[in-house]
Amino acid sequence: MLKDGSNLVVHLRPAPVVLRVSTLTARVRLDPWPYLEREVALVGFLATEGAPVMRPSDLVEPGPHLVDGWALTAWGFVEGSTGTAPSPVGAFRALDSLHAALRGFPDALPLLNPAGDDLDRALRLCVETGLLEADEAADRAELRDELRDCLLEVSGDVQPLHGDAFARNALMSPAGPVWIDFEDCCSGPLIWDLATLVKRDPDAALISEVERRHGKEALQLGMALREVQEDVWRLIHGARRDPAWADRAIGRNQRPPSGP
Repeated sequence: MLKDGSNLVVHLRPAPVVLRVSTLTARVRLDPWPYLEREVALVGFLATEGAPVMRPSDLVEPGPHLVDGWALTAWGFVEGSTGTAPSPVGAFRALDSLHAALRGFPDALPLLNPAGDDLDRALRLCVETGLLEADEAADRAELRDELRDCLLEVSGDVQPLHGDAFARNALMSPAGPVWIDFEDCCSGPLIWDLATLVKRDPDAALISEVERRHGKEALQLGMALREVQEDVWRLIHGARRDPAWADRAIGRNQRPPSGP
């Protein structure tokens, strides 16, 4: 096992295949299948463009697959990876290359989905399992709407994005940083990815460069919008190892993944 967090990530040693199984994300989203389909399609495109990404597996059909009720995808193990993340500056440079490749993706992606429909799903889970009162969730959604509208007005530019582009969503390989985990891919202004990066790793030189490119106001709005999203997911991650909460989450009206 490589990771047990929002998803379960397993390396099928000795085969160079990594499986990512929708676990907590499936509880939040109820149907993770569209997220996985978008991810496989986008990363497959990026791989053909030579972008620095963990490629879909060429030994196992990448999927998505439905196995015993669990939705999962298959990826190629990044050979030579140290298992560590790049520096914030290294991730920033790799993100520039990624954004250039992303611009060619021909399919539509949902607008700022991590702070849109996906956040609405997370808020519903919080209310249904007692982590938030309904009025608390409504206040967060209202703040999200205000910040999102302001960000789009200030930024203007919209293109395909990684969606969750902090440095630990990249791996160091002999060739440099390799981006992973595109499950939150979306469209939106570049500042969403950049705000996600600098909010998690607030390097002063990096912040200065992002502000030079996009303006201080856009960065502040992007970071504030990211905080609304992160705050809700922190509540969920804080509760997920509580057996009583897990029972309530499992007991929701989860429908099986839509599947093939």
